[in-house]
Amino acid sequence: MVIYSRKCNYTLIVLCSILLIIFLIGCQGNSPVLKKSEELLNSGMVQEAADGLEAFVETSPENAEARLSLAKAYNELGRYNDAVVQLRKASQLYAAHPEELVATRLELARTYLKFGDRDSAFRVLRLIQHGTSDLAILRKITELIGDSYTSKQLTYGDSDNYSPTFSPDGTEIAFASFRLDNGEIYLMDLEGRIRRRVTFTTDFNDSSPTFLKTPNYLFYSSEPKSSREVKVVIQSSGSTPIYAGFNITHIHSKVTRAVLPVSFGARVPRASPVENQIIYESNADGNLELYLLNLDGLNLAEITSADVEPKRITYNEIDDGSPAFFPDGKRIVFVSSRNDVNQLYTMDIDGQNEKHFNPNRYDCYNPTVSPDGQTIAYVSARDGDMEIYLIDADGKNERRITGEIGVSIHPAFSPDGRHLAYVSDRSNTFHIYLMSLDKPITREALVKRLWQ
Repeated sequence: MVIYSRKCNYTLIVLCSILLIIFLIGCQGNSPVLKKSEELLNSGMVQEAADGLEAFVETSPENAEARLSLAKAYNELGRYNDAVVQLRKASQLYAAHPEELVATRLELARTYLKFGDRDSAFRVLRLIQHGTSDLAILRKITELIGDSYTSKQLTYGDSDNYSPTFSPDGTEIAFASFRLDNGEIYLMDLEGRIRRRVTFTTDFNDSSPTFLKTPNYLFYSSEPKSSREVKVVIQSSGSTPIYAGFNITHIHSKVTRAVLPVSFGARVPRASPVENQIIYESNADGNLELYLLNLDGLNLAEITSADVEPKRITYNEIDDGSPAFFPDGKRIVFVSSRNDVNQLYTMDIDGQNEKHFNPNRYDCYNPTVSPDGQTIAYVSARDGDMEIYLIDADGKNERRITGEIGVSIHPAFSPDGRHLAYVSDRSNTFHIYLMSLDKPITREALVKRLWQ
């Protein structure tokens, strides 16, 4: 027997509506409009993606994925308030879908942080943290509000400090500092205690030190001091004149030799881990290109510029710079500004086998490779700030590891891979910090941070 009543009919209607919404949410990923909008977003055509998504949301207001995608497009366009509206609605639609709800709330918190509303962001993040024990989600929360691993500040004061690099035994860090009215190079231990001053060039700014394979020799960049202004270089430009050359200094004898004169416009030297070779950038030929110096077999104590012959290894109309060696000394990673975006590329040191390492639409800078060759650290400009990211050498598993207020740049791995030195202006001055990659932020520390 079937009993029909108005009450039964209303119940059926409500049930059918709920099932329809669930069906729509479950099938929304199959929409050609959403796939096309994702392609447009990934290719940098953000306004076109937003236009299509707006029209789609108008006809399918219950499609949570469309609203989430539209919010991401609004974020790219700087329309943060509009993004918040879409994310709040998407959160309501995803109420019965925990994974999608978390992803939407994370995007909402990220949006709040972009326009400086930390209170609202932390309120959303506390809500996520309270409802999960998933370590991957907790790591994503940590990425948004601070460093992912335990960090300590090594330098202090009102003077800028930058360009850190580890000694081969990992017990010291060479770095540049402007504490004496010009850039000089110093050595400190891993507690920040100054061991010695290495360079004494009051009319020059010395930076970008790198240890050669021959013990106790530092190779570094030197630029005439033109003003009291500090230049902490993140990425050079071939269209801007570079008045810098290279020197070698023995850290104990203080004997300094000029390797390349200032007129060569050379910057960002990086030493090979296996022999006395230097990879660097120069605009001596009209735009920024990569060069190789082979110092093997030379008497470093008596070396002159006549003893070395730079070998150019890139030939492009656009800038190639910021090179760093892989541990085998046979390959490098570098930055190139093709397609108007600075991206990471890899290449053999003879200029062969070039590959675009990390295709995306964000500027990337300052790459460096871990001692085991498995991880690349670099700086990326996204989410309204410059932060340090790690990515596996196969181009997968990208994750942000700094997130404090201010920019974080110039990452450098320790020889054992357990630490990462970097530079941040989170205290209003560029200082050097030391991150312990074997000490991730605990849940207890995360909760404390969220409730501060």
